[in-house]
Amino acid sequence: MEMSRRFAGKTGILTGGAKGIGKATSLRFLAEGGNLVVIDKEPEDGEFANALRNDAGASANRLCFIHCEATDEHQVNEAVAKANKEIGVPHILINNVGFGGNPRPIEDLSLDEWRQFQDINLTSVFLLTRAIVPSMRAQGYGRIVNLASIAGRSISEISNLHYSTAKAAVLGFTRKLAFEEAAYGITINAVAPGTVFTERVETRYRALPEDEQKLRMEEIPMKRAARPEEIASAILFLASDDASYITGAALDVNGGRFMS
Repeated sequence: MEMSRRFAGKTGILTGGAKGIGKATSLRFLAEGGNLVVIDKEPEDGEFANALRNDAGASANRLCFIHCEATDEHQVNEAVAKANKEIGVPHILINNVGFGGNPRPIEDLSLDEWRQFQDINLTSVFLLTRAIVPSMRAQGYGRIVNLASIAGRSISEISNLHYSTAKAAVLGFTRKLAFEEAAYGITINAVAPGTVFTERVETRYRALPEDEQKLRMEEIPMKRAARPEEIASAILFLASDDASYITGAALDVNGGRFMS
């Protein structure tokens, strides 16, 4: 079946696009005709950036990769200015960058670690969005999709406290900003994945005892983890005009593990 061209003539910025969910989303966005800037902490000529270009094939001529630490205000502003030069004012922003970890008791968490997790999972969303929203307002159009998590929607036994807190805050940020920007033609939504077998997560999972692996899959009604491409499909639905009357929503993609 021929791939749709929902993003032909559209420009997008995506953070954390070199691996996992971000990479799957980048490749699908390019395949559907979009022009994309990937903002990532990986080097622009490094292994992951080159792999992304190679996997994009002929679509790589519509891909720009910018090295940037998404928690650094100055670097973010510079990266967005460069992206505007490369592709023009973005129609779409996908705040994908994030990082989780295993649970630990609260007394074992340092303030520095707490702040690091808030910066990576929440402050990055604020900085990129703040840098881009004014230009979206000016053009009267914008689609913003933020990556939340089942850990922010409900309880995740395998996530840590600081990650769950940050992802819950992403949902609050999404709702409030959606309310503020709706009149300007900008929609802001979130995707909340459950367990996703990115390469990193699947490696951690396969290291568990076999009975624990089975138990974790049994807790999911669909009895399996998601593929990154399945999360990418949800992200790009909300980033497309198919979702033109949806804003302030959180789309749960977790195989039935949590139902609101």
